[in-house]
Amino acid sequence: MSARIGLGLVGAGRMGSTHARIVARSLPEVRLAAIADVDRAAAERLAAEVGVERTYGSAAELLADPGVDAILVATSTHQHLAVVREAAAARKDVLCEKPLALTLGDTDAAIEAAERAGIRLQVGFMRRWDADYRRAHERIVAGDIGRPALFKSLQFDTELPPLAFCDPAVSGGIMVDMGIHEFDLARWLVGDEVVEVQAYGSGLVHPELGPVGDVDTAVVSLRFAGGAVGNVELSRDAGYGEDVRTEVMGDGGSVFVGLLPTAPGILGRGGQLTYDTVPSSMTRFAPAFAEQVRGFARALAEDRPVDVDGRDSRAALAIAVAADRAWREGRAVRI
Repeated sequence: MSARIGLGLVGAGRMGSTHARIVARSLPEVRLAAIADVDRAAAERLAAEVGVERTYGSAAELLADPGVDAILVATSTHQHLAVVREAAAARKDVLCEKPLALTLGDTDAAIEAAERAGIRLQVGFMRRWDADYRRAHERIVAGDIGRPALFKSLQFDTELPPLAFCDPAVSGGIMVDMGIHEFDLARWLVGDEVVEVQAYGSGLVHPELGPVGDVDTAVVSLRFAGGAVGNVELSRDAGYGEDVRTEVMGDGGSVFVGLLPTAPGILGRGGQLTYDTVPSSMTRFAPAFAEQVRGFARALAEDRPVDVDGRDSRAALAIAVAADRAWREGRAVRI
């Protein structure tokens, strides 16, 4: 393998475009070798923007390119398994956007395909690569807060995605599409497995999500094997800006990650304080996306396992699936 990793991108949509721009602008140790999308015109537009010469209309064509050492999968989630299987057949390592699949069965199939072929399979839980979250994890592992007892996390998106995307058959719905990041953080930061969830969902803000099968707001309670408890809050449409915050409290202190995304405040009439918000989560997490790909490339260059693998994706998905079932059935669900 060349010293500079030749990375092929599969998927030229919103997330694929984000990855392509970050790799092209921020990662000199990675060469974006080719881009593939079933919409070949979309691949060509993105390739022209980021300076990539080769485009393809399928993952199979891209995987046959000798200049591609490994691939980054940013297609729709329901297509992940097929692309991972094709990469396994081609003996090409994979960095796959989260979640690895929409079902535990398909997740197991993807993991099995990668293991059978002997390829690396990293999953895109980019918050694990964020500097603030990594420092929090290091402090928890070092015992700075004592034994973790309470996990609290929230993720509020700025605006509702297209209704077609909210369809659980496409994205997994709010618990899988959004919640899986928080559920992965819960396992990673607390250092324990979630064994039971209780969840509630509401569609009061966007009742049009009802026929699609999703909700716009959710709260999930977690119980960990070792006795710790947790709470996750999700909103698809906060309106004021992207908001991601996490706290872990132990018997010796707490760690916090994230603040309300505001710029300097301006005092308005009648004593009302108004704030400007930070425009986008990508501003907040762009370095984490870059570091995630850098970590993947480093594992390849050093010929070692990746840091966040398919089993991490499976464990987080198991919590998400249980949370989805809990709010739909109105009861606690064991994992």
